[in-house]
Amino acid sequence: MQRLPLEGYRVIDMTEVWAGPLANSLLGDLGAQVIKVESYPRVVQTRPVQAPAGAASGVGGVVGPPDAPRLWERSPLYHMANRNKLAIALNASDPRGLSLVYRLVATADAFLIGYTAGTAARMHLDYDTLVRCKPDLVMLSFAGWGERGPYQGYATLGSGVDAWAGHHYLRAYPGTGAPHATSSVHSDAPGAVTIAFAVMAALHYRDRTGKGQLIDLSMGDMLVTHLARPAMDWVMNNRVDQPIGNVDPDRSPNGCYPCVEPDRWIVIVVRSDDEWRELKRAMGNPTWADSTRFDSILGRIEARAEIDAHLSDWTAQRTAYQVFEQLQAAGVPAGPVYNADGTLDDPHLRARGFYRWVTHPVTGQYRRPGPLFTLKRTPVQFRRHTNLLGEHNYEVLGGILGLSEEECEDLISANVIGDAYDPSFTTDAEDRA
Repeated sequence: MQRLPLEGYRVIDMTEVWAGPLANSLLGDLGAQVIKVESYPRVVQTRPVQAPAGAASGVGGVVGPPDAPRLWERSPLYHMANRNKLAIALNASDPRGLSLVYRLVATADAFLIGYTAGTAARMHLDYDTLVRCKPDLVMLSFAGWGERGPYQGYATLGSGVDAWAGHHYLRAYPGTGAPHATSSVHSDAPGAVTIAFAVMAALHYRDRTGKGQLIDLSMGDMLVTHLARPAMDWVMNNRVDQPIGNVDPDRSPNGCYPCVEPDRWIVIVVRSDDEWRELKRAMGNPTWADSTRFDSILGRIEARAEIDAHLSDWTAQRTAYQVFEQLQAAGVPAGPVYNADGTLDDPHLRARGFYRWVTHPVTGQYRRPGPLFTLKRTPVQFRRHTNLLGEHNYEVLGGILGLSEEECEDLISANVIGDAYDPSFTTDAEDRA
């Protein structure tokens, strides 16, 4: 088998939640040996030790009944962002745990940390400290607001970044009052790809020059680049974009329309007069669509509400998939709105082999979304299941750092490393920040 692109690189992962863990998983997908250093005995945010509210009804964010053992191994949010990693769990605030981190960094090519700016320095895990362990180290810090600026040290997660960048505002629907958005924040997903890209670029530079460097990545900066068009509309036109829901102000019809199945919807986009004519033909050339007012884009925009009402009547008599196939065959962009499980049985994703079966020691066998890309010469594989807490303590500390079994047992006795959380353990807001 061909060597994977990042085979031979070692990355230390001290990140939590979504963006950082997923970025490290992407590096692991490409062949890097990723060693995840998890907090212990402090509980990480995505590993619940007690069943969250609603778990009894099956919506609490854990797999299995609320009283199932080792709940921290059953979090979909944790599984979503972690794969292809070795993992240890240690207390980096203990001098012995911190020493182990230093020894790992000395063997690594890159170190990623995702704490609020200033936290790494307080933990003695800042770049100036770690570069003494590894002079050519590539280190990436991705605080919400970056390593410098007036907001340095302010704590936030993706929802705060989404709000600050204006994304929550733009995602609202007209006339609904306060801006609102789902709990699935946008910033973490592109953040993961941005982090992985930055690390690979810095490693490429190091391989050419022999010099490592610190990467200061602000999640806020990153998200604002994704919202460049509204920003440029203000600086160029002195115009503030307003929430528009599913509408495109420059196209009509353009929206989300009900289908015959309960709570099923289809998105339809008409970009040109030609596509409007094809839409009419696909609908059987209804009388209402013959008005010359609809022959131009401007006319259709002015009559948006009227067209949407007629189009909704038509889609409401058909299934989402019927409309999807009929309009796509006519050259009109359209697509069904899936529920969470909709893509699992999508024929296109099934044909591409996108979802991969994995077997986990605690949660069993399940399908998970595949890699972001397909490399024909070096196919990406899911070589390791989502790691258990402290699953590779002995493999990493003994196999890489050379600790004896007795030394590892001593660290366990001293609560420096471990593989199980105390179910009664709680952290206050300051600890979590």
